[in-house]
Amino acid sequence: MEFGAACTSLQRARTLVRRAQGPGSQARRSAEQQPRLCTQQRRQRWRRCAASRRGSDDEGDEAVDIDALASQLSAEAERLRRSGSFDGGSYDGEGERRQPGSRRGEDMLSPFGYQTRSAEAEVLAAVGDGGFSPEEFELLQELGTINIQQVATSVDLDDFPMPTSERSARTAVIAYTGTFFSGMPFQDPVVVLVKEYLPGAKAVACNELQVLKHLAGMPEVSMKWQTAASPLASYPPVVRLLGYFTAGQTAQAQELLEGEEPEDALWVVLKWEGLAPLALYPSAQQTSGIGLGRLFGGQDSSLLDRSRMLRSITRGALAALGYCHAAGVVHGALGSGSVMLSSFDDRTAKRLVVKLDNFGFAHKLSMQQDESQGSTAGALYSQQPAPLVGDETPLALGQREDLRALAVVLLECMLSALAHNGPSPLTSTDSLQRLLGEVFVWGVDDFRRYCEDEPDWQTAVELLTFDSDAGWQLLKDMCGGSSSAEELARGRFCQL
Repeated sequence: MEFGAACTSLQRARTLVRRAQGPGSQARRSAEQQPRLCTQQRRQRWRRCAASRRGSDDEGDEAVDIDALASQLSAEAERLRRSGSFDGGSYDGEGERRQPGSRRGEDMLSPFGYQTRSAEAEVLAAVGDGGFSPEEFELLQELGTINIQQVATSVDLDDFPMPTSERSARTAVIAYTGTFFSGMPFQDPVVVLVKEYLPGAKAVACNELQVLKHLAGMPEVSMKWQTAASPLASYPPVVRLLGYFTAGQTAQAQELLEGEEPEDALWVVLKWEGLAPLALYPSAQQTSGIGLGRLFGGQDSSLLDRSRMLRSITRGALAALGYCHAAGVVHGALGSGSVMLSSFDDRTAKRLVVKLDNFGFAHKLSMQQDESQGSTAGALYSQQPAPLVGDETPLALGQREDLRALAVVLLECMLSALAHNGPSPLTSTDSLQRLLGEVFVWGVDDFRRYCEDEPDWQTAVELLTFDSDAGWQLLKDMCGGSSSAEELARGRFCQL
């Protein structure tokens, strides 16, 4: 009992010391020690954050207006979103590099970050202490990259002056699995997910930190290990934020930014739950008669298992999106790389856990609540959502855009997973987005006739037609925007 009490006292003392030292002391301590994460010496940017906090104290402990900071960052993120989009399904690690030697102001983070150092310090101060130091982590494996696609519009000055646009992809995030060492007795190292946001993507990282904390909170320093070591849970249906820290760049990041002056990166730490992106599901090997995502005429139950799995994915994705919308958050960049699954095994449809990730371009919008409604995300998740018919508020418009984006993601998954020839360029997100959104202008009836004439899509058509066109009606509701995501998650097509 005495030893257990001593451990508890040590843990509380460690928490108090961290809070007393503040982020500036953490940066100084990190600069004196060589981290296992990287080799570049950090610049102690936390001093700006500490100076900002000291300035607030001198003015009479004036509280930070988090809503104002969130609005400011959302405006900056909107500028970035208009020039590009998250491509969460890219794992090739090939992003277009910025031109070396580019000049920028001392206070600007990056040409495509649209975020200043002072704004970064304000946002991190509003989010709170990240609770981690670089020395507590050791990287294990690189999982992949997340790219930001930018569209540069130009005008041809030849005989035919037609506006043209060029797309370029920049690597913004490198994801790793890492080991977290808490340094406390009886707390073994635990695996976590670590995202290295390159200097040019710090605006995206700051936005994601604010949104994730709003959706599911961030554990206290004394509870970070317990949260990281806890088993997989379906709630909350978003990736769980553990904290963050600032450190130098890895060798992989330095290669992508060759020729540029090294500077610190923002590292976001998330709970590792073994989830994998939906983009990889259609080609996953199955053990029930389906190989490489294609039907080879195996057992009779294989098609039934796959159909049940697709409906479970649909229900889980809609429920997760409804959770975000009920909390006043619009995702803004839904793709097949942002929907995470706990399993690719079709036989686990009833136990499937679906969560959303990549909230770098999300928006936290104001919403009116009844006095009887709670203020936490958990309470919001269980509320009855209001219908979207006739609602033209920014939140409702953003919800409709999310539902349309999710409709394309789910269509890509169904067509790719049920096509006899497997995934193809015709079933890609870009192809379906052009087909459904531009050619048929979100007209599901016309799109349905097109699908019925495609021989390779007949199995998917049968799935959508099952139970009196339940699947087609769901797509109509998602594209029309007349119902909320949570309402659609309770529809006929999502019942297993």
